[in-house]
Amino acid sequence: MVKIILTISIILLFLNNLLFAQEEYGLGVLLDKELYVNSPTKAPLMRGDYNNLPPSHSLKKFTPTPKSQGADGTCAGWSTAYAGHTILEAINKGLQRDEIDSNAFSPSFVYNQIRFTKNCKGGTSLLDALNVLKDQGGVKFSDFGNDCDREVEESDIKNASEFRIIEYREISSWSEGNQGLFAKKSLSENRPVIAAMDCPPSFSNARSVWTPDSSEYKTWNRGHGIAVIGYDDNKYGGAFELMNSWGIYWGEDGYSWVRYSDYEFFVHMAFELIDYPKPEFKKPDLSGKLLFSETTEGAMKFIFNGEYFETVKPFTSGTLFELFVTNQQPAYVYAFSSDLTYKVDKIFPFNDKMSAYLPYSQNNVAIPSEESFNMLDDVKGITYYCFLYSKNKIAIDEKLLKIKNSEGNMWNRIKSAFGSELIESSKIKYELDEEIKFNAFSDSSTIIPIIIAIKHE
Repeated sequence: MVKIILTISIILLFLNNLLFAQEEYGLGVLLDKELYVNSPTKAPLMRGDYNNLPPSHSLKKFTPTPKSQGADGTCAGWSTAYAGHTILEAINKGLQRDEIDSNAFSPSFVYNQIRFTKNCKGGTSLLDALNVLKDQGGVKFSDFGNDCDREVEESDIKNASEFRIIEYREISSWSEGNQGLFAKKSLSENRPVIAAMDCPPSFSNARSVWTPDSSEYKTWNRGHGIAVIGYDDNKYGGAFELMNSWGIYWGEDGYSWVRYSDYEFFVHMAFELIDYPKPEFKKPDLSGKLLFSETTEGAMKFIFNGEYFETVKPFTSGTLFELFVTNQQPAYVYAFSSDLTYKVDKIFPFNDKMSAYLPYSQNNVAIPSEESFNMLDDVKGITYYCFLYSKNKIAIDEKLLKIKNSEGNMWNRIKSAFGSELIESSKIKYELDEEIKFNAFSDSSTIIPIIIAIKHE
């Protein structure tokens, strides 16, 4: 009896290994840097935001059952739509495993719109795939499947619009270090990470953990899109868990771990997917605080006059100060400065590529950076710093032009530009100590405006 059981086990192991060896795994993400020059980037959070991350975090219970892309080059669709988008949907709706599989999103709806070839063998840009999720949405696997020959029709586009993601952001790339740290932060905030990696041959043979051969630490130009679904500082000396699109016979049931150091080497860039935040009962959905700290005397003191905050005392030209911006609920945050000439300078986001959306439970940003100061210029009178905390994306450049060309003081100009979008001051709760704190519930009005007037002599 023992011999029979042993023989059956050996046969099953042989068949499994044979199947694994015969499987041809497709790749399909293009790694050309020029394809990603317009990637929306994250705002640089303060260093403290990355301290004290939990030692582990997993989104595995929100993943659909891994499926196989076969030999096709469709991994951009699988990693973004089938894995990442489905994970977001499962988190937001609290889906269980059987519900997750039946609500998974189709990779073909995405891939079939962005491919460069008529078949499914060619590679695509991960950025193009993410743009489909943001601009169009997703179609369920049960409705569109994994079908290389199917054309996307108007009815599919209409069905997809219900499932748009709100944003995606590049969280790391070739040009910066600490890729692993940024991925850990995203995952700890329940944001799935989609990575574009350069895939050496040994990755095909990964089991519970992938250990590259010592000869493989070089450039391969074999781009592959993969979902990063968790991390553990104590597993394999610190590792990320990956969900692949090579079926359940790859890795361990379709998943594998990669050590932090190997992630840093082989991952070229990574993006986080962002969905609408779940409303919390009786908790304001817009919340933040501001700190202006003068280099010699500490926090600037303000009073609120019913419309805006103004300094208790005047400051002279050349005064150096730090500016720290915090939001405690996900929001689009914009900031600009001005003076009595009403020339307007956008100070956040720092550039047009940077996303204004700060999606975490708390985000702390130093303007212009933790290593730099702001300085009052030679234009005396009033220096304005204005902040907009919004539930929705703002066409900020258009609004700033309208503010510049309007009449009246800064408060009247902002009211003219935004009208009923502004939450009334009476509905905003303010607290004033060393920091200016504020929160409100949004309804048809979706923007908290905060105006800071620094008396300047």
